[in-house]
Amino acid sequence: MSSSFMEFGSADSAEAAANKVAHHVEQMLDSSDFYDRLTQCGTTPVSGLGEKFYVKGAPEFVSTRRIPIPGELQMQMNNIHSEFSMGFFTEISRVWVVIDNNLYMWNYESNDDLAFFDASESAILKVALVAIKPGVFETEIQYGLVVGTISDICLYPVFNFEENGQSNINIDSKRCFKIALDGATVNDIAYTNCGRVFYTADDQLFEFVYEKQNGWFGAPSHKCRGVNQTASIFGTFITLPFFGSSKEALDQISIDKSRNLMYLLGRNGTISVWDLGADGAGCAKFVSIPISKIAHEAHILTQFGHDEASFSNITSIRALEAHQSVALNVVATTVKGVRLYLSVSMRTPAAGQINRPGKLNEKNLPQAALRPQCLRVAHVRFAPGVTPTSIYGDGPSGVSVVYANESICAMATANRNTIFTFSNFFYPASKFFIESVTECDISGHVWEIETVSRVKVKSRPPPKDLAERVLPHSFYRSQLETEKRVLVCSNEGVFEFMHVSAVEAFREALFEGGVEGNATLQLWQKLGSTEILILAFRILTSDLPVDERIRGKAEQILYSLKETPEIVENDRMADQTSWSPNESSIADWKNRMKTPLLSSTPRGGIDNRTSQSFFSSPFSPMLDMSMAAGAGGNLRMSPSRRHDSLFYYFSRLVAPMWNDTICEVFNEKQLRITFEPESALLLKEEIQRFGRLMDDYRLVPAMEYSGYTANMTDKLSAEATSLERQSLMGLRKLVDATVETLSLWLLAFEYNLAAISSGMNPQLLPNFGSRKLAHLVSDGSNLNAELIRAMIKYFLGDEAGTKLLSESLRQMCPNLYSEDDACVTFAMEQLEAARKLGAGSARRRLVQTAVEMFKQSIGKVVLGATCQQLAESVEDYEAIVELCLLRALKDDPKQLALLAYKHGKGGSDMEMLNAEKKREACYR
Repeated sequence: MSSSFMEFGSADSAEAAANKVAHHVEQMLDSSDFYDRLTQCGTTPVSGLGEKFYVKGAPEFVSTRRIPIPGELQMQMNNIHSEFSMGFFTEISRVWVVIDNNLYMWNYESNDDLAFFDASESAILKVALVAIKPGVFETEIQYGLVVGTISDICLYPVFNFEENGQSNINIDSKRCFKIALDGATVNDIAYTNCGRVFYTADDQLFEFVYEKQNGWFGAPSHKCRGVNQTASIFGTFITLPFFGSSKEALDQISIDKSRNLMYLLGRNGTISVWDLGADGAGCAKFVSIPISKIAHEAHILTQFGHDEASFSNITSIRALEAHQSVALNVVATTVKGVRLYLSVSMRTPAAGQINRPGKLNEKNLPQAALRPQCLRVAHVRFAPGVTPTSIYGDGPSGVSVVYANESICAMATANRNTIFTFSNFFYPASKFFIESVTECDISGHVWEIETVSRVKVKSRPPPKDLAERVLPHSFYRSQLETEKRVLVCSNEGVFEFMHVSAVEAFREALFEGGVEGNATLQLWQKLGSTEILILAFRILTSDLPVDERIRGKAEQILYSLKETPEIVENDRMADQTSWSPNESSIADWKNRMKTPLLSSTPRGGIDNRTSQSFFSSPFSPMLDMSMAAGAGGNLRMSPSRRHDSLFYYFSRLVAPMWNDTICEVFNEKQLRITFEPESALLLKEEIQRFGRLMDDYRLVPAMEYSGYTANMTDKLSAEATSLERQSLMGLRKLVDATVETLSLWLLAFEYNLAAISSGMNPQLLPNFGSRKLAHLVSDGSNLNAELIRAMIKYFLGDEAGTKLLSESLRQMCPNLYSEDDACVTFAMEQLEAARKLGAGSARRRLVQTAVEMFKQSIGKVVLGATCQQLAESVEDYEAIVELCLLRALKDDPKQLALLAYKHGKGGSDMEMLNAEKKREACYR
């Protein structure tokens, strides 16, 4: 990321703030792979042995409700003959239950809408909800239901629609793709984002190929077939014949949809890797590794310190996608709760190898570089309770059902009515991978575990030939996500556990004991004062009724720290790039709390505070050259926690969009928005709340006027305070600029951006498509002005539309579109009306009105286009001369160009040369 803003922007400019935010967002993304903390930057292949890896305190998952099985369905469960299974279709918020040859579903959100599907004549063994290929059914059909029975496997279209504010589904059993299984038994079904469907039957992998064809007289017909990929002519890239070739049933399929990789788990523990190709259209088996080799590799990584049998019984595999990790691809869990993290790459690529400067998606890996190279055990994570002295007693044993991703793992055991949940949520900045442990009580046999949450502001997906970047840690994303829930499906109902987020824990702590209560102090010790301030901001910007009751307590947090910015020597700065979560003790924090005694106690000089630690900040204001040169060039700015918490808050809000473009060019002559308008609107509203917070609580400090002092400590203190104030002023300007830029583009989208951009100069469009939001907000005023001009041009001739547009722009974008801009817009409308009239007095009056309004706002007039219209449309050449002279006087108020012309001066005088150029541009 270029640092040009910071180098050329003033300390209080939006450009400087935008650059710091952009740089921090990049750093946050670059350091977000949990592989680094799990392996301590690749230095250790084993973790989980020792108490430092697990924390058992306040429950992080809390039971919120138990959803019983509907009474009508319970009656059916009493008459099971051969088959029974359960699970979730989280895409449509449904629980499904299979009883013999019938499928039942109901909405777990509202606990209603019980529906059944009885089109199957044979007992159902497996069901799955899959994405449908585009063009096969109507565009509104996004999902299909795949039903595997003892005799065949079928695919049905699923209609998901809303009626009276409620979600409803309908399965069309008349339009069915059906493939005979010829005696084979379906074990699992999976799908890709592009709608390809795979299923395993006994020891074979098949693809369910379905398509729509045009038959006789144009009538559409649906064709399907099962393709045995195991017997494909492409064969296997890597074979290991010396491990034997006995047949092994394939029980599980897990697909990495982001990297087009598929993993199969055999009944005996063999894991095979299938490459679906860089474009997602292929399918070739790459390698198959038996459990004996996997267990042996894990045994070697643990330096033969544990029984190899701990790794030899894998019960579940789950693919990790590109947005979860670059270095790790699969997590396999054994019956003893040991997690084996597997990789298909030989080694982790260095940052310099994946960086491609000069390109928009410079940090996104190409799909071609993500093809599998091997399958190896990269890390072994032991469950708590493995060591004899563990404080956790019995850990998970006899694990049967597992959910695992980059930050949450939930395990169900066969011999206990307990779900073991592990979460790294509250430890985003720890140097090693710490997880909290919560035991959740359930009853009945567990069939499936899933998590549910919703992202408010979504990142733009990369082009198809590139993979996603790893997302920031879930803790940093929580500002823009709904609370995560863990759903457990058992034969006694659905158990829902809410994941206690940071803001919810903070809210409960304030309710329980206030600012100085034990719960608040413990949470502070876990997160650090900067994060506590950020949580206070979230309470103060919230419009929830529950937060009104603790608003006063959150306000106390803002003023509880008496810390001020300081300029210190480099050797006193801690070796960290951001605030440490546990940068000091509770006692130190209490000492920083404002009390009458401490507030009135003078602060000592630099020499008297050598024991205090300062931390390097990614948002530290830059010192000017004279100040930085002091003390031998060894001085740096250490801002206050409040300063950094404000920057962190804003950075995490805009992170999904900040370093990406907001539009792209299509058809070589039009623009379209690249983000979902709903996401941009939600982001704008969140930033507006943040701006009001800064204003309401005066978080940009007022200027302090202090007399002259010769004391160096006082000078440095005054300079630090001034620099921090300027930095926060720049952030406040950036907040307004971001809101106005998003408002402008949302307005353009509402008025049809494609049609508006069709009237632009085609040579300008690539500039729009390559400009990141950060640049568009901070130094894109010319491009924003071009968009406004295109919008005005689009509405010319429609007086009502022009007036509405002008009012909307003035209200939403007062800095981008001022009163002078509105005056020019109205003048252009008058000139357009005059053009449509014939010669006469009415036309002269309209032209005179337009010219007078141009004169009032001459600085905002696009002189070339306006003069051209005056000449070609209404032939008013006198007005052209008047406007040119008036603009020249405006651009050269000292009349330096005239002096240079009369007296032959100029030469190397830059001010005169600039004045001459401006006048020349007016007369051209």
